[in-house]
Amino acid sequence: MSERQLRIAIIGGRGIPANYSGFDTLIEELSVRLVAQHGMDVTVYCRRNYYQEWPRNDRGVRLVHLRTIRGKGVESIYHTCRSVLHLLPRRCDVALVVDPANAPFAWPLRWRGIPTVFHTDGLGWMRSKWSGFELRYYRWVEGFCARSATALVTDAKAMQRYYLDTWQRDSTFLAYGAESGGGVSDEGLTRFALRPRDYYLAVARLEPENNTDLLVRDYVQSGLARPLIVVGGARYAMDYHKRLFAMGNERVRFVGGVYEAEVLNGLYRGCRAYLHGHEVGGTNPGLLRAMAHGAPCLALDCDFNREVIGAGGRFFGKQPGVAAAMLRAIDGDDAALLEVGAAAKARALSEYCWDDVAAGYASLFRRVASGGRMP
Repeated sequence: MSERQLRIAIIGGRGIPANYSGFDTLIEELSVRLVAQHGMDVTVYCRRNYYQEWPRNDRGVRLVHLRTIRGKGVESIYHTCRSVLHLLPRRCDVALVVDPANAPFAWPLRWRGIPTVFHTDGLGWMRSKWSGFELRYYRWVEGFCARSATALVTDAKAMQRYYLDTWQRDSTFLAYGAESGGGVSDEGLTRFALRPRDYYLAVARLEPENNTDLLVRDYVQSGLARPLIVVGGARYAMDYHKRLFAMGNERVRFVGGVYEAEVLNGLYRGCRAYLHGHEVGGTNPGLLRAMAHGAPCLALDCDFNREVIGAGGRFFGKQPGVAAAMLRAIDGDDAALLEVGAAAKARALSEYCWDDVAAGYASLFRRVASGGRMP
C-alpha cells in the first residue's frame, strides 16, 4: 500500500483548528503534517458546537463536523459514538482515537476490521473532577483500552512504563512538539498592563490536579512585588475556582482563558518565569510551549515534569513554603533566569519537534495498516 493511499481517521478531540486542549493541538499539528509531508488522506472528526464555521477541508485535512452534547463525562463519549457510526460504512485504514475513555465505544471499528491506535493521555482516573462511578469507570477503561487497542501511543516514557507495569502492554512513545503556530504578539502585555520580564506566569485549567492553589499559596507567601498572571478557566471545578480567588491578593491576577495563539505565545516569551504545577497528565503541551519560547520553568517535582525539562529547569515540592523560597531566591538573579530559560528552549527545540512526532505516527500507522497487533 502506498503512503498516499493510506486513509487515517482521527476521533475523540474537539477538532481543528485547535482551540481548547493539548489533544486538539496534537490533532491539528499531526493531521496537517500527515497530509503535507507523508501523503496520507486524513479525516478529523470535529465537534460542531465549538465552531462558528464548518468547512469541509483545512489545509488538505478532511473535516467532519458533528453535533454533540455538553456535559462532564458524556460529551466526548457521545461525540465518539457519532463519529464511529459515521465512519463505519466508509473506508479507512487506521483510526487514531484520543482518550482511553472512548475505547468501548470505538470497539465497533475493530469489528469492522479497522485497526485502532489509542493515545493514552495521562492518568485520567486521578483527576479530581472524577468521583464515584466516573472514577471507577476511568480506572476500568484504562485496562480495557490496553487490552483492546491495536496499538497504544504514550506521550511520556514514565507513562510508557506505567502501562507496561500495570497492564503488561507495551506502547509506542511519541511525545508532543514544542513549536506552536500563530506567531508571537505582545498584545497580551498591553492588554494586561505588563512589562517584559516583570511578571510570573501560570497557564492551566483551574482544577486541583494542576495545583494552581499551591502556586498561588506560595506566591503570596513569597512576598514578591512582581505580579503572578494566572491564565485559564474552570469549566467544572467552580468551588475550587472560588477558593483560588480567596487565596490570592492584589499581586495575583486571574485573567481567564487566552485563546489567541500569538497572544499566549507572547505571554510565555515575556514572563520572568513560568510556574508549572501539573502532575497527572503525562507530557504537558503548555510546558513545552513555555520552554520553546525561552521561559525559565519552575515546575512541580514529578516524573513527568523532570522527563520533559531535564536539567533545564528548577523543581519544587508540595510542602508549604518550598516554592516560595525558590521564588525569592531566583527573583533577583537575572543570570540564573537567563541560563534556565536558554536551557529549556534548547531542550524543547532539539527533543520535541512536530515533524519528528508526525514521522513517528506515520511510521506507526503504516505498520498497523499492514496487519497485526502492535505495541
